Amino acid sequence: MLAAPRRALVALVLVVLTLVSGGCGSKTAPDASAASPSNLNATAPSGALQEVAPPGAVQQLNERLNDRAPQVRVLAPQDNALLPAGPWTLKLQVSDWPLSDASPLGLGPHLVVQLDDQAPIRITSSDAAAAVAMPDLRPGSHRVTVYAARPWGEAVKAPGASTQIRVHRVARNAAELPASGSAQLIASSPEAPQAMEPVLIDWLLLDAPLQNLRGDDARWRLRISVNGDSFLVDRQTPLWLKGFKRGSNAVQLELLDGRGDPLNPPFNSVVREVVIGSGSQPAWLRPTLSPTDLALLAGEAQAPEPPAPPAAVAEPEPEPEPMAAEPEPQPEPEPEPSANGLAEPEPAASEPAEAPQTEASPVPPAAEPAPATAETTTETTTEAINEPSPEPEPEEVKEQPVSPEPSLPPSAAPSATPAPERIAPQTSLSGSARDQVNADGSLQQPTPRGPLAGLREKLGG
Repeated sequence: MLAAPRRALVALVLVVLTLVSGGCGSKTAPDASAASPSNLNATAPSGALQEVAPPGAVQQLNERLNDRAPQVRVLAPQDNALLPAGPWTLKLQVSDWPLSDASPLGLGPHLVVQLDDQAPIRITSSDAAAAVAMPDLRPGSHRVTVYAARPWGEAVKAPGASTQIRVHRVARNAAELPASGSAQLIASSPEAPQAMEPVLIDWLLLDAPLQNLRGDDARWRLRISVNGDSFLVDRQTPLWLKGFKRGSNAVQLELLDGRGDPLNPPFNSVVREVVIGSGSQPAWLRPTLSPTDLALLAGEAQAPEPPAPPAAVAEPEPEPEPMAAEPEPQPEPEPEPSANGLAEPEPAASEPAEAPQTEASPVPPAAEPAPATAETTTETTTEAINEPSPEPEPEEVKEQPVSPEPSLPPSAAPSATPAPERIAPQTSLSGSARDQVNADGSLQQPTPRGPLAGLREKLGG
């Protein structure tokens, strides 16, 4: 009866001992693994940061560009060249990479020239790549890195898509350069101005040791810190992140070795500023692209150039003609005053001057004399000659319209108050004009000559 309770008590003791021993073993295992350098594994973003998929436009463009294999070469200057003072020219050659500028959509596939830690120079045409104007170099040694980039700034990681040369001015300074063959970190993104999220985090590693061939070959890690939140990356894969605050954000990239220490300092630590809410939204952040925009951003079509304003055509200046002696201006003859005191208008040069016409006032026809004998005619003629004509009364004289007359000689110049003018008679009568006008204003008619008029003149009678 007592054997059964003893067996139960022994079994209970064994179970307790088994649980205690298992718990102690699980506590000591993490401590041993933490001391191993291979525990430096990649971690996901923490805090407010969140990794998201690339925008739809980026995925469309990647499908067009993934089949490309760009090859970049530096033609001049040579590696380790000693350059003179002043500006210099970098000559590049690229193949299987369509350089283009898809403005106003943004940049297409392009080249990036990175001189030390200065701002990158972006090349969007083959002509520009053939001769890149570079700034002055300070004395010492410098690194020039050239790589092919996608429209949104991501560096192409394919073999031959990037290259680097080292140049010097005055003298080489080995302390300013990383050791040959050592790992180098080139931050290709992010750019300072960003319109909105997500933000691209991308980099280029040169001469980095190979890893991920086995599960415990951690040779390097990249630590990314955004506003104090850090995580680790062990592959060269671009990241698209959300969780940035509006305004200025601090982004730091650090290359570490397998133990978590800085690798090849101070060359492999980069700090960038990202400003959210500034600049315009690039086309590659759209959810999708039209076929036309896709062809432009992929470098398969050229953006139409804006029409140039019409240039002002310079008219040829006329040849100066030989100076001819200008004729001296001749004084114009002053018009002589007419009888009525007004200057007569000169006739036009092209038309002959016409004599002024006198409009005679209507004169009643004189009664024809009755036929007479020779003696009667002679006596009438003699009496008409010897008998003076009566002067007409001034009040009975009808004022006639004045017609222009030729200028008078100086002796016949009109007085200050000229008398009323009468029409010049068209008759063979002699004497003054007053004697040739009848009392009623009509012209006197000449007396017809008789057959004996000539005989009387000869005889003096």
